Amino acid sequence: MICAVETSFDESGIALCDSSGRMQASLLSSQVELHAPYGGCVPELAARTHLSDLPQLWGKLDPALTGDLSHLGVTSGPGLPGCLLAGVNFCRGLAAHYDIPLYGLNHLQGHIFSPFMGTAETPGLGLAEITFPHVALLISGGHTELFLVRGIEDIALLGQTQDDAVGEMLDKVSAMLGLGYPGGASLEKLAREHPGMSDAADYAGEFELPVPMRSRKYGYKFSYSGLKTAVRNKIRNADDGAAYTEAQRASLVAALFSSVVESLWFKMERSVEEHAVQLITLSGGVAINGFIRTAFARRAAGLGVQLAVPQPRHCLDNAEMMAWLLRLKLEAGIAPLPFDARSNWVPGEAGWNV
Repeated sequence: MICAVETSFDESGIALCDSSGRMQASLLSSQVELHAPYGGCVPELAARTHLSDLPQLWGKLDPALTGDLSHLGVTSGPGLPGCLLAGVNFCRGLAAHYDIPLYGLNHLQGHIFSPFMGTAETPGLGLAEITFPHVALLISGGHTELFLVRGIEDIALLGQTQDDAVGEMLDKVSAMLGLGYPGGASLEKLAREHPGMSDAADYAGEFELPVPMRSRKYGYKFSYSGLKTAVRNKIRNADDGAAYTEAQRASLVAALFSSVVESLWFKMERSVEEHAVQLITLSGGVAINGFIRTAFARRAAGLGVQLAVPQPRHCLDNAEMMAWLLRLKLEAGIAPLPFDARSNWVPGEAGWNV
């Protein structure tokens, strides 16, 4: 039995899978309601909550499963330092107790391979069944990165955001409109009220917003602070200083999602052309968004490439994807290495897998 623990941010997760990748148990403790009054995650509060949640979650697992553990993994980066340390230290104790090897796992690498993971009913794809190379786009509240994935440990970073992550920008816009935290789902619901917005984010309406970093001269760099500012200016400069109507708010958010889709797809389409891949993937919390999923599915089909996305619940931070990542590492014969918590640990950067 393989086990992984996830505490990179504000979710405490523990998952167990068998050697084929079928999930046998998955427990999650969310802190969303705890942090909502503050408009975002409070690092110290998150770390303290992990310390209390992890032992409680572990106590809920079937002893028949935990008694059969052979390998243990824990997210050791990237993430909030205190949160990472809570998980790492908890798992060091478990590894010593069960006398099993402990692996430090990269959270982003878990997202990258989450489109191929199994469920309780299906084993998922083994390394020999995954198409390499492929291009992986990871979009979340803290990350916007594009990777060329040649293998389980052979990952090249093509580009990343220079400022706000796309999910971070959406949360900030949600706060501007008084829709609360986290903001992605609320914004999508509002945008769908605009009659000029299609499922694939084709927008017809009164607002014009920039598509950031669209010129090829920016390479694979992303940026969302300027788009956030453009939305803020629209809100502040409403006609005669009056607040927008609900219909206008819906139209503005629809225009925002249309711009986001264009900015993401432009980089993805270019990567397909330059690297001649036949498979692209989407992962991370923002990959739940229906506009992005539908637009990418249609445009990928138009390019003649396959698109793989995780189940919506596996887009958010979860221990199941980390257990799946550990299973792939064991299949590849990768041995555990000494590790510590690394708050900045991006695949593809120099020395990332050392």
